[in-house]
Amino acid sequence: WSCVVNMAEEGDPSFTVVEYMRDHSGYKCGYCKSDNTNFSHGMWAHRMAVGDYQDLIDRGWRRSGKYCYKPTMDRTCCPMYTIKCDTLEFKLSKSQKKILKRIHRYLSHGAAKEEKVFGNDSSESMQGNPEYVIPKFEASQELSSVSLCTNVVNMRKNLESSATEEKESSLNSNKEYLTPGTEKDTNLCKASVESASQDFIGESPILKPKKLATTGPDPSRPPCRKAKDIRRERKEAKLAKLAQEALTRGESPMETKQCKMPNTQKVLEDFISEPLPENPAHTLEPWQPHIGPPQGYGAFHHQYWLDGRLIAVGVLDILPHCLSSVYFYYDPEFSFLSLGTYASLREIALTRELQRRVPSLKWYYMGFYIHSCPKMRYKGRYNPSFLLCPETYSWIPIENALPQLDAAKYSRLNEDAAAVDENGQVDISKIRVLYRQDLMRYGRYHALNPGADDEEEVREYATLVGAKCAYSLFLYRS
Repeated sequence: WSCVVNMAEEGDPSFTVVEYMRDHSGYKCGYCKSDNTNFSHGMWAHRMAVGDYQDLIDRGWRRSGKYCYKPTMDRTCCPMYTIKCDTLEFKLSKSQKKILKRIHRYLSHGAAKEEKVFGNDSSESMQGNPEYVIPKFEASQELSSVSLCTNVVNMRKNLESSATEEKESSLNSNKEYLTPGTEKDTNLCKASVESASQDFIGESPILKPKKLATTGPDPSRPPCRKAKDIRRERKEAKLAKLAQEALTRGESPMETKQCKMPNTQKVLEDFISEPLPENPAHTLEPWQPHIGPPQGYGAFHHQYWLDGRLIAVGVLDILPHCLSSVYFYYDPEFSFLSLGTYASLREIALTRELQRRVPSLKWYYMGFYIHSCPKMRYKGRYNPSFLLCPETYSWIPIENALPQLDAAKYSRLNEDAAAVDENGQVDISKIRVLYRQDLMRYGRYHALNPGADDEEEVREYATLVGAKCAYSLFLYRS
């Protein structure tokens, strides 16, 4: 593991020292690409305790190395809302299950890259680009339409060569003008070709669907059944057989592992720990930090090794109440595996594992959510998720917040007009400062430096970090 920030363990007598940087000038936005519309407050963390950083991210702060920043929400072009997921209540979506199954299939059988996605999956951790799967033609009519469109030029040449042809002609009468191999396709969807009038016979033909005469189902054959119904009946018959065998052995069908109810759903760990074949095509080994709770907290590198080759790394902060995803990068050769989503699911599973040791550690923080940036929408798909209200610093379910963000990019989120920031009232005389290598309160510091003109700056700092941090962090004064 690699410690990026000098984070002390919770309960460690070491302390946090920060230097507030009061620079309010706008700068370039990495999301909307505007030149000078991105506003934020910042401070440099000379030393950071994990407990203090936990309190800071719950006030909307975020770190990049040792630099901590908090967006000026009501001024910046792309407001950034802190987002977290309750891992104990986490529910897998259908698309997330597909990705886990794709990984398992690749590890088991070395499946080809037929499910490759557009762009790159760094998306979901570095820049938040959503995945776009290449669509497949599933309906025969859609496939037939594609085949017909490719041959419309040949048909048009034939129509132009004879202006006296019939106003309407069936597609079958023009089969000799179709390119080889398309006659079979046209049987999938019959169409007629019609010109607007003889005066405009040279215009592109119009394709119209034409119903075929049918005589109804063959009464001598049994009715067609859906494959889904057949599979369900087989599964129910198998479960009934297993239940009967359990009763014969004197066991309760509800207690035996083999007799799962049809509606029993797999949880995240079931997908991740699904056993591989005896000789799998590949082996994937996500490295687990052995120095995490209860032994310690801090910053870690979560590595992914495929057949002995490092293919991805997730940078994580393990804090008293959460696992915070800082950054993720991977080998683009494996973008078809959707490693960004897979890593997020692995990190959720890791959070749940750590929570069994430390009950308070149950949250998975995903950084910032930017509703005005479509590339960030994927973060809302990890349910249940919550957004931090930028005024009251309370957590709002994302489904309640989205309608407000649809109406305006900046919103209070907390609809309770009476709610206030309970951590916002600070007595600045009690703020802790570090001055000339001496730790003291701001009141004493100001008495030693009556000419110091920094009260407004210190008050602004205290409002941004909140009372809890203002009385815990040491503010560096020169």
